[in-house]
Amino acid sequence: MTWGHVIWIFFPIPVFCLIMLSLPSYRSIERAGTNLVGKIFFTRVSVGPLHISLYSVFIFASFIIFTVAFKSISHGFGSAHVPCSGTSCPFHSGETMWYRRASRYRAERNFWLSLFTLLLWLLVYNIYSLKEKIIKLRSDLETISAISSEGDRQENGGHKKRN
Repeated sequence: MTWGHVIWIFFPIPVFCLIMLSLPSYRSIERAGTNLVGKIFFTRVSVGPLHISLYSVFIFASFIIFTVAFKSISHGFGSAHVPCSGTSCPFHSGETMWYRRASRYRAERNFWLSLFTLLLWLLVYNIYSLKEKIIKLRSDLETISAISSEGDRQENGGHKKRN
């Protein structure tokens, strides 16, 4: 997997989901954004006996990418500057030193990108769960207020008829 996939697929999709989940609190817009994210990423798909959601695939892939980037940082560059600590090195040419530094900086950039992408997906999951609860509670509140206003109308109508 190339880092282009991370930048152009794994990064914009959770950002789009967060934008959809952050739409204003108008009931119809809020429900539409949450339903769209839910239908796309949280619907379970059966692949043989395995039931999996697209969200789980993205979380798993982001975690694998993060693990690879972490191992690259921790194991691949543990001793990158040990024999050469300054700007000049008796063992390596200038181009080799610049290449080693560029490789290290690229690996560190990839580490931070993969960590940010993983955290974005976890954030999408948490916000989606909270939005579902909010929508459910609002619909329950509407139902309760409708029942209560209907009961009030019946009570007031009954008292007027008695008088």
